[in-house]
Parts: sequence; C-alpha cells; structure tokens
Amino acid sequence: MRWQNAASRELVGDLRGRLDASVLAPSDLARARDAYARKQDGAPSAELEASVSRTDGSRVRVAVNSVPLRDRDGKMLGSFGLVQVLDGSEPLAEGAPLLSLRERETLTVLAAGFSTQQIAQQMSTSMETVRNYVKHVLRILDARSPLEAVAKARNCGLIKVPVI
Repeated sequence: MRWQNAASRELVGDLRGRLDASVLAPSDLARARDAYARKQDGAPSAELEASVSRTDGSRVRVAVNSVPLRDRDGKMLGSFGLVQVLDGSEPLAEGAPLLSLRERETLTVLAAGFSTQQIAQQMSTSMETVRNYVKHVLRILDARSPLEAVAKARNCGLIKVPVI
C-alpha cells in the first residue's frame, strides 16, 4: 500500500509499505483476491464485504468499494477504495452463505415488496441487472422463489426484516 488516509490508519494501523491483505480475516482473503483479479481483467469496480483487524486486534465488518487505477495503456497500476465500517451489523449465522453488498441490498428491497422495476430504480441499475441479482440469490440460497429467498436470508441473518 502506498497511500492511506488518517481514518484508515486509525482503523487498521499504518499499512503503507505492506500488503493490505495482512489485516483481512483469512476467510475473506480468497474473495478479496478474486475482486482484485476481476479489476485486473477489466471490471470497472469491485464490491466486497470483509472482516478486518483493528489496531487493538478486534475484528470489524467493512464494506469495500474499489476501482482500478490504470495507466494510459490500460494497465492496472493499483486500486482506489472506499471503506465503510458496518456499525451495528449483526453477526451472520454459522454457515450463512456469502452474498455481495448489492445482492443483500436486492434482498432487502425485495423483502419490502418492491417490484423488479422499483428495485432497479431504487438501486439505480437496470431491470436486467436486478433479475441477475435475484437469480444469483435464489441459486445461492437454494430457494425456488423470491419469497423463499427472503425467508431464508432473514433466518440466517443476511438481512433484517421487521416482523409485522
């Protein structure tokens, strides 16, 4: 890592000159490497939720959104990322499936009863992208319908849906 702002140094310590993966939970390392590889292969951005070690040794969940930094020839030189600490997030049930931030957002909006078109508007994306998120979530959660996916996601702590 070449540059790190003060807030990041306060959260995880000074990582300049070190590999930033050194603060990642071992269980998140493969997904982080995959996100980096996707950017190297031309993806315009990557999203990741991971656990990192704080300076005091405790762990905290963070959401990372990053974009590749490229030279004039398109070669990736590095990456710029924004990290958001996920305050108040509840721990997932043991063995809960891992979903991307956008997939969890899709599930949450789905749980609120939004249509595909409304979800696309809410998330500022296309209806086809929303359909792809829903298909992926159904496959990961082994659900036959969006309603079943919401129920399974709620049961394993992936989303919080108020009981009415």
